Amino acid sequence: MQQRIGNVRWGIAGLLGIGIVINYLDRINISVATKPFEHEFHLTQTEMGIILSAYLWSYVLLQVPVGTLLDRFGVKWLVRIGTFVWALASYMTAIVSGLGLVILSRILLGAAEAPIFPGAAKATGYWFPTKERGLATSAFDAAAKFSNVIGIPLIAVAVTLWGWRSAFYLTGTLSLLYCALFWIGYRDPSKSKRLAPEERTYIVEGGSQQ
Repeated sequence: MQQRIGNVRWGIAGLLGIGIVINYLDRINISVATKPFEHEFHLTQTEMGIILSAYLWSYVLLQVPVGTLLDRFGVKWLVRIGTFVWALASYMTAIVSGLGLVILSRILLGAAEAPIFPGAAKATGYWFPTKERGLATSAFDAAAKFSNVIGIPLIAVAVTLWGWRSAFYLTGTLSLLYCALFWIGYRDPSKSKRLAPEERTYIVEGGSQQ
């Protein structure tokens, strides 16, 4: 039956999962690059702690407002804008030359990344019937952990070979590529031209959110 109704919804799950992997790469890159970062900017432990926590200031503050915006405007545009801005924030971190601008870039990154996880949850409600929603949601959580598995050694290699700034150029570039992929690939089920009538019926009758 799965083959007859189609699997576009699982392609959407994969698309969202890729976004979460890249999202978490952007979060951890500065942790991997801490030592050379501290050395170049002559940072104290307190200053480094402020930089590491600055991301969470805006991220936590915006979680509830982002949920409201997702309910009002939907997943597509909010995640598109967020992904583009977080790519810029990653590049900004790579080129700044002072403590204040580093903190600002981390605050901007936290704000821009705030929509991705609630956006993925919202999209899951649109795209999956009730009986499959738990599996889809657990896949997103696994994607976040998988990012740590591959991201820490990947970023460590980049920092070792090309310096700490390369980590931020790398994640910024991956984020821009994902922004383009999401821009092309994501539509809500009601607007998707790839979704066959059989799969649409399966999703709607299974209790998806409309």
